[in-house]
Amino acid sequence: MSKLTVQAIDSAAAMDEIVSKLGPDAVILSTTKRNGKVVMEASAGSTLSQQNSTAKNKFANIFSDKIINAPGKQLPLIVPEQSTPHVSELNSLRKQMIEFQDMLNGLFITDLNGTNQNLSANSRVILQQAGFSSQILNDFKSSYLGLAYHDGCEAFLTDLTSHLTYTNSEKLLSKKLIFVTGQSGTGRTTLVGKLTAMLKEASPNKEVITVEMRSEGQSEFNRLQDFARLLNSQVYTVGTNTPSSDFKKMKPNEIMVFDLALPIGQAIPKLAEIYQGFDPQDLSVIATIPASTSSNMIELTMNKLKFLDPIVALTKLDECDVTTTEFSSLAAVDAKIGLFSASKSIVDAPIFASESVLMQYLQENLNSEVTNSPFTHKSEN
Repeated sequence: MSKLTVQAIDSAAAMDEIVSKLGPDAVILSTTKRNGKVVMEASAGSTLSQQNSTAKNKFANIFSDKIINAPGKQLPLIVPEQSTPHVSELNSLRKQMIEFQDMLNGLFITDLNGTNQNLSANSRVILQQAGFSSQILNDFKSSYLGLAYHDGCEAFLTDLTSHLTYTNSEKLLSKKLIFVTGQSGTGRTTLVGKLTAMLKEASPNKEVITVEMRSEGQSEFNRLQDFARLLNSQVYTVGTNTPSSDFKKMKPNEIMVFDLALPIGQAIPKLAEIYQGFDPQDLSVIATIPASTSSNMIELTMNKLKFLDPIVALTKLDECDVTTTEFSSLAAVDAKIGLFSASKSIVDAPIFASESVLMQYLQENLNSEVTNSPFTHKSEN
């Protein structure tokens, strides 16, 4: 049984040379790569070919089913010059090898910690280590591609900050009706108390009214009453069956802050009804999203309120941090952050979001997530 060793620029070229010299019955014994070229050893024996025929067919079927014949992959049919099983088999293997090589072109596999820090694409590695989702890294890749990793990370955060910040959130103080919605335990009622206090201070010549909207038969929330006593104000209660025309009876010097103490699904139809009777510029909906909220909950909440263009209030920031995963989820649903709020104390006023404030928060968050962060270790380039 004669053997032949050939060297070529790729597997396809090597196999062509083997078939031309040993014939279609040639069997590949080994394939290695040396000095950037493929080195292939083959034998011209039919016995070994017959022994391995079943195994090769099995591999070809698996490879074809999983990769070559994947949805969307249409390969040209190769008609063998000779209608023998060996020629057909070699053509099939050649076709598979060419496609496999195309799939691997440009692929670079490495452990994240072993990546060269001088690579410009390393910005993505740093951001991925920090917990930003692949979707967001793809959506904002134009901001960091081609930049050194430190500059790339900072450019990415700048772009993300601009996308997430609700511009002119201070205009909230000029609204007539402010609705605060969110699941129970999200810091919703505390935020209502804080907004009431803020509006009383910002508009001393106006009457700020705190209103609790709840379902029929639902018990009152004593916490809101406690806040009202601290603020020397009164809490009014309305139900979902209150006619929307009643809200139009507001006096020009009145501001109403609503605690929507009912499921978001029940609140939305009532909000849609109220919106029809007012200038949209006079109303705002605030959605409370506490720190450590799951991506699914963020998506569910924001998709329900999407048509109302809600302002996101990040709450409970005195209890835990909002992670990069949550910022990714918020950006994915085009959420706009307008307020930062703590929840343990009614005394501390909420902070209006701005790009500078959010950028600082994101930078600090990134520093805490990534070892050897690019914001603490400058690129040596």
